[in-house]
Amino acid sequence: MRYYLGNIKPADNVIFVFGSNPEGRHGAGAAKIARLQFGAIYGQGEGLQGRAYALPTKDLRVKENNGFRSIKPEAITESIRTLYACAREHPDKLFCIAYRNTYDRSLNGYTGIEMIRMFLDAGPIPDNIVVSQEWYSTEMFNNQ
Repeated sequence: MRYYLGNIKPADNVIFVFGSNPEGRHGAGAAKIARLQFGAIYGQGEGLQGRAYALPTKDLRVKENNGFRSIKPEAITESIRTLYACAREHPDKLFCIAYRNTYDRSLNGYTGIEMIRMFLDAGPIPDNIVVSQEWYSTEMFNNQ
């Protein structure tokens, strides 16, 4: 398993994987960076776009609890499986996962540890999936 240090930088072989919403409103956090620096398409909520990959993790239509945890872990895990299939179809690209937090909650309401569990539950991680050093250093990745 590979990891990156610091911020993900645009490059020809880099795909910036960010948490998205089904509506494709890439207006905050990593989604905004994906739109401004990696070519994510406003209005496209999932999949490969430019040098970015949108992974739906929050539904903005859900107003209860500010939309936190509005997409169930099982649905996110299924979307991660789709991401893994895309990564396998593009072995020349590095799919860099934009999550770096571990115990803090992301804009989707899940902690990094909870997100790591979903990535692990999605099945064998392709060789060209790259996580942050913060994720890589967790006990979860070291014990797999």
